[in-house]
Amino acid sequence: MKEIQLPRDALQRVDLGKAFAEYDIIRRSAELFVSTPATLAALNKSNNSCFFIGRRGSGKTAITIEMERKSPRTVTILPQIFDLIKLPLDVADFKDTRQRPFKSLVYAVERALLGELIKQWIKDKKFDYGSAPDVVQKERTLIENLDFEERFLNLCDEIFQAFQSDNERLWLRQIKRRDELFRAIQVYGDDANYHYTFLIDRLDESWDGSDTAIICLMALMHASVRLIASNPCIKPCVFIRENIYDRIKAVDNEFSRLETSVVFLEWTEAKLAEFVARRLVHPFNTKPKLVDAWGYFFQEDKPGDAIQRVMALSQHRPRDVLMLCDYAIKSAINENHQKIQDSDLRDAEKRYSTSRLKDLGDEYAENYPNISVIIEYFFGLGNEFTISAIEDFIQKLLLEEKINKHCSSWFYDYTVPFRFVELFYSIGFLGLRGKRGVVYKDTGADANTKPLIDHATTFVVHPTYSAALNLRPIVLSNLSEETILQHEGILEDLPDSFGLDEYKETLKKTLEDLKTLPVGSEGATRFEDIVGTVIKLCFFRYLTNVQAKERTYDSSVIRDWIASNRAPSGFWEMIRQKHGATQVVWECKNYEDLHSDDFHQVQYYLNKTSGYFGIIAYRGDKIKDSYFKHISAIANKNDNGIVMPITQKDLEVFLRQAIKGTSKENHIQDRYDNIIRMIS
Repeated sequence: MKEIQLPRDALQRVDLGKAFAEYDIIRRSAELFVSTPATLAALNKSNNSCFFIGRRGSGKTAITIEMERKSPRTVTILPQIFDLIKLPLDVADFKDTRQRPFKSLVYAVERALLGELIKQWIKDKKFDYGSAPDVVQKERTLIENLDFEERFLNLCDEIFQAFQSDNERLWLRQIKRRDELFRAIQVYGDDANYHYTFLIDRLDESWDGSDTAIICLMALMHASVRLIASNPCIKPCVFIRENIYDRIKAVDNEFSRLETSVVFLEWTEAKLAEFVARRLVHPFNTKPKLVDAWGYFFQEDKPGDAIQRVMALSQHRPRDVLMLCDYAIKSAINENHQKIQDSDLRDAEKRYSTSRLKDLGDEYAENYPNISVIIEYFFGLGNEFTISAIEDFIQKLLLEEKINKHCSSWFYDYTVPFRFVELFYSIGFLGLRGKRGVVYKDTGADANTKPLIDHATTFVVHPTYSAALNLRPIVLSNLSEETILQHEGILEDLPDSFGLDEYKETLKKTLEDLKTLPVGSEGATRFEDIVGTVIKLCFFRYLTNVQAKERTYDSSVIRDWIASNRAPSGFWEMIRQKHGATQVVWECKNYEDLHSDDFHQVQYYLNKTSGYFGIIAYRGDKIKDSYFKHISAIANKNDNGIVMPITQKDLEVFLRQAIKGTSKENHIQDRYDNIIRMIS
């Protein structure tokens, strides 16, 4: 067959899309979606699997987009309750899933989900309150006036008030109300038009990783298993990040009830190659076959060379592969190459490696706070270690004061070499070299599966991280006393003039000041200072040149903040592209309720020069419905401009994440997405 001739500027026409599915071209181009076993399980109505587990960038959100596209009866829930709920008892009282405290929490989740199902039936005109059973009439206020999160919080208050008052009858009445609601819904089980899939995603984006958050997520998981097994009208699909799944597995004493409903997001090299190929050929009217697509864009000595090179450097996640290929394309364009050369991949490798190294420390900071501090001590060493060299490495780490200060909560449990290796194997940093070659933890494999290690095994740092850590291609059999561990600040990317200790202490003090600061004019100036500190210390990777912008109002000086938006990717880059926001203004309000004047003040700053995006930081705990009217009015008048309220809880989340060594934009991105949905 005659080879297809692509235009000379083919690389310039290629748009691989965004690494984050929330903003990816997959939303508007269904043909770019690549189906995997996890996708098939999610779309299969008769499949009772309801937990979809994967690392960052493994395709969880992409599956929800495809399910929304293919199924007309889906309900998307992005819970924000995990940083809001306050359990009425000690966390320890909820650890036994067989006891009443935890069971009460599960019943509250089930009842909230069943209420959401009825609300959707009403919205889709499949059901009406006029002919509804008595139990639905009793629940009408909860169903009609509240969303899932508010309903869950109200139900928790009710059921635990009964529990704590030792009023057995009142507690049983609450439990039986769920059973009555369940039976009322079950009547419609034989009619497929009443069957809905609930997509519960991005659970970790607005929580602080606390034990309370884990308990609430456990309750959601147990409720999902119970519902999917007993009522065909509702199929909850819960998308969970792998490191959070590991935490739940470690504390749930009835985890066997859950793990049979788990699907891991697995990607083969063939599927990943197809994933990139679909995007490479997408812009062209005459398209090469997918199996041949890589050869049209990569210079290869023989077919498949480029795929093997990319797969060896990546960790078999679509986001990783997409990012590496995108960097290589940019390098080739800059060098005026018509195809991606080996030199372009080498140029892309360093940038990609540094990005993935930071992301690794960020991803697992919740399980192992400041794990990036330990990873950076590998800098300049070899890429392969014997068990003796690992033992020497650990002994040197034990002498580092930095480790004692920032990693003591967990590191000393992993100072036995085999435990240390198991941990770093489970997060994908180390692989094992045995008789059959090097084995890394498979994408989607259970992290608690123990690798087979003996004294003949050597341990290889994954190639993804070699360039960023400047590793030498040698096997280290030991580390002599003269070997000094280096830390070049690759992972601990800190604001100017800050050392790690000072940075962490400043964050902790700012968080404490925020929690104790009085509301009102008395604490206004200090609140302005706190918001400025949050911008400078939590968003320094994206927002720079932070300056105070003072104005006078009612004879008082009010300080707002303005920051330059120079983000190269992610949420802030999207804000710059979509809203032209080269400058971001933060207004500071040291009170709990916002007024129309507050929104008008931010609107004043929105213009073509600085962009159409502003933030109001205030002391409330929740964004009220009335605020969306003001936001919508501003969007309609100001070229789709957005004013985003940021609550005290949001500020606390930003600070806690930074203290743990987590640098992620998910929380603020989720706040933005919620606003867009509410005003659309």
